[in-house]
Amino acid sequence: MRTRIIVADDHPLFRSAIANLLQRLEQNIIIEEVDSFDALTASLSAASSLPGLILLDLKLPDINGLDGLLSLKKQYAELPVTIVSAYDDDKVIQQTREYGASGFISKSLEMDDMVKAIKRILEGDLCFPDCIREITEAQSSGGFKDLTPAQLKVLQLLKEGKPSKTMADTIGVTEATIKAHLTTIFRKLGVKNRTQAVIAANELDLPDEF
Repeated sequence: MRTRIIVADDHPLFRSAIANLLQRLEQNIIIEEVDSFDALTASLSAASSLPGLILLDLKLPDINGLDGLLSLKKQYAELPVTIVSAYDDDKVIQQTREYGASGFISKSLEMDDMVKAIKRILEGDLCFPDCIREITEAQSSGGFKDLTPAQLKVLQLLKEGKPSKTMADTIGVTEATIKAHLTTIFRKLGVKNRTQAVIAANELDLPDEF
């Protein structure tokens, strides 16, 4: 029997990344992506059976913080819900545990570690990290202030999902320059890849225009 997993996150790049990640699981799965809490509840109501797992972002556009988790556990007490968020401090993690989550996965985790955590949860275990922090103080608002106008433009294009060649054509530089900008952006923000850089920009409300 195939396991259905719903990924509830309002950022398409992260949904795509986590969906690709889930394809690496050994068991057969069906992945459904939703971008809001309303879409999530509508999917749950329309389906004939509950999913095997929900991966729930804490920053959906139509619900505040932990309210979504509380609402789900009130209506579907046995439904496994795992929080996937960049807000990975001790207090937030403890609250998700108290409110009935099956686990907490930091968006700053390496992909292989995410796979291991999700596997454990699907097997019925609870999985709460001991405050894993890949997004560090370098990723605070000060990190963005350290970026040059050109680097901010590259980060904006990255948020829009543009490939390096398109970025280079848009700004009027070479792809090698774009790659150099990306390396500097990752270092200044304390991240390791494009996905984490976009997550950092969204969690810290980087303006859409510069």
